[in-house]
Amino acid sequence: MSFPTGFLTLACVLAFSACDKAPVAWRGDALAVAMPASGDEGAVPADAHLVLRSDGSPALEAIAAVPSTPSDSSACPGSFRVSALSPTEIYGVWWSKRDGGRAVLLASRSDDAGGTWIAPVPVDTTDRGAVGCSRPAPAIAADGASGYVHVTYFLNAVGGPGVFFAHSMDRGEMFHSPVPIMYGDRPSSTAVAAADSVVVVAFEDPNSQRAQIALAMSRTWGHIFVPER
Repeated sequence: MSFPTGFLTLACVLAFSACDKAPVAWRGDALAVAMPASGDEGAVPADAHLVLRSDGSPALEAIAAVPSTPSDSSACPGSFRVSALSPTEIYGVWWSKRDGGRAVLLASRSDDAGGTWIAPVPVDTTDRGAVGCSRPAPAIAADGASGYVHVTYFLNAVGGPGVFFAHSMDRGEMFHSPVPIMYGDRPSSTAVAAADSVVVVAFEDPNSQRAQIALAMSRTWGHIFVPER
């Protein structure tokens, strides 16, 4: 069983109101998010994210498509994900296949609303798997408060498979060394949300026998994570 990206993102953002120690002022009903009826989960776009309406109430909304993607003939189909820091500053992340069934995680930035992209930079090059492009797409969140770009993903790394986090503090020019969120064999979809120093990662538990979503939170811009629930 897999969970639509919108559900994972919803878990991320609701965690801010449930776990953040600072006062949170919600307008409207923070839990009144339009959800699909049972059996109609396909009504939620695969790339949905949580937004706030003008009255402060949240809603799931499809992520707008960009007019172009970074040039990469080895890009895994369907793995490209984007997040906007501003109407013109867009960040993208995707899997690029390599020999032997391995893949490298790449990122790029557009300064003209997705019209053109800078040269891709590596996010994680440590994949030791052999599944090629048959892997969950990564997730990305560009945070306007800090200016940082956060990425989460599942990878079979040198130390073992699991869910990992990496971020850039210089507009995607370079990503810091990945931080393990949870090790486990089961390929897991992820989502990430950020508000300045607080970063929340929602992910399918890679160790659970039955599908369930877990959360991890950082209050240090993603440098250290602790499991929340």
